[in-house]
Amino acid sequence: MDRQGSGRLLPQFRVTVNSRCGRACFFCRPSGEAVLTAAGTELNVDHLVSVGRLVRRAGVTGVKLTGGDPALYDPLEAAVERLRAEAAFDEVEVISRHPRIGPRAAGLAQAGVTQFNMSVDTLDPALHKEITGKGDHAAVLDALRTCVATGVPVKVNMVVMAGVNDDEVAALAAFCEREGVATLKLLDVIQDLDAGAESFAKRLARKRAGRVVRDLYVPLESITAQFAADAVQMSTRTQGGLGHPMTVLSFVSGFEVVVKDSTAGAWYGSVCDTCPLFPCHDALMALRLTADLRLQFCLLREDITVPLAQLLDSGRDGGELEATVRRALDVYAGATFRAAAPQVAVVS
Repeated sequence: MDRQGSGRLLPQFRVTVNSRCGRACFFCRPSGEAVLTAAGTELNVDHLVSVGRLVRRAGVTGVKLTGGDPALYDPLEAAVERLRAEAAFDEVEVISRHPRIGPRAAGLAQAGVTQFNMSVDTLDPALHKEITGKGDHAAVLDALRTCVATGVPVKVNMVVMAGVNDDEVAALAAFCEREGVATLKLLDVIQDLDAGAESFAKRLARKRAGRVVRDLYVPLESITAQFAADAVQMSTRTQGGLGHPMTVLSFVSGFEVVVKDSTAGAWYGSVCDTCPLFPCHDALMALRLTADLRLQFCLLREDITVPLAQLLDSGRDGGELEATVRRALDVYAGATFRAAAPQVAVVS
């Protein structure tokens, strides 16, 4: 088990640098990874680096910048450079599904980004527009190629959805391998996304012709088996010390397919003990810093977020801020793994 540098069980550190992405993907939420965040909210880079230093000091070696969408975050290059130089992160990953990441790729590579992660859910321009609400499929693929051309490793995320794009997985993998993408990551839909405090199920159901998120769920075991026939190696990987164990299929070319299947089990901690949504899909995999300066333990519950704005703006010596970050990380240090497939809670 990877416990990173400190000997403690530690999560991923994910930062939602802004609150909106300019997309309208029907399997996602208006605030992206974060719980409900006001439109137009974005992180001050000084605040990001201040919290990042404390997380790094606790032993977390990498940070993933997400949102919203980092491609729409003006100080992105400065944030990457400072997270590497001042917070001393070994790895800084930028996660985007917006074509604007292309023109910024060279500058980000120079700033020290260690991986680009782009979301491409289909090779069909019409389906892309249906999924995202935007008719910019060709521009997204051009941006992907630009990221690959920097020489920085590129990962593509594909959310596999029943009756939507589940028949395209092999074709997208072949495309990625041909284009020089290092990794294709296949994800199942987050079945309980509509169950969180930010309730938008009715709006999403209308967009999906009446179907809710769980209707789009595809078990990934059969897809894994299809790739296994041609793989030269299969292994298991986790991100940080927690998260779903993921199947990694490696091929002769060096290309990888990573399958993140929620039925592989998940980690839970003290904040999950009395949660009405337990067990859930995403569970306790990452500590997230939101654009409005909260620490967020999971995707579904706003009531257990930890506000940091007052501590960051108080002008005090930072001891209370560091103690707050440490207490948040303690939740992960005491996490336990539940191997059984989550049976998603139904909330009326």
